[in-house]
Amino acid sequence: MRRFALVGLILGLAAPALAEPQAVQASPAAETKADTSVDATKMGVSLSRIQRGLFVASERDKSNPDGVRLEFNVQVYGMAPKIEVLKGIDLFNGAVPGTAPTHNQMIEFWTPPIYRTPGLPISALAFWAANQVWQKSKKSRCEEEIANYRAMVMQGVNVAAPRCTQ
Repeated sequence: MRRFALVGLILGLAAPALAEPQAVQASPAAETKADTSVDATKMGVSLSRIQRGLFVASERDKSNPDGVRLEFNVQVYGMAPKIEVLKGIDLFNGAVPGTAPTHNQMIEFWTPPIYRTPGLPISALAFWAANQVWQKSKKSRCEEEIANYRAMVMQGVNVAAPRCTQ
């Protein structure tokens, strides 16, 4: 089956060449004239490189006699884009992504939210304690002022009544 396909391929490729009229061959003098008028060095082509490529292609064809193997070589010339591996990662502040969690992160993960928050905020407790101390000092000052007023009245000194109230 493979041979039949190969023969069909060869005949299919040869049919257009056989159908064309025979081209008139140019005289050998015209060929030499054309060869001398073209300078390959000015075209930017390397003849040795082309010959080497043809040699490699013929060797490839000899190693693979089926002729079915297709090979394409594409050469692309251009500027390579910048590869930014650590873009958006802050290595100086904070944890590196993909690493193990810290101790505090594990405690936060394993402790239920109801037990994480304190029963009474510390700032509210401090405000309450300061308010109690201020009220007590205010009350003790008032009691002291009333006691001094009573003592002065008992001695018969004319004194204004205290302004504080309990």
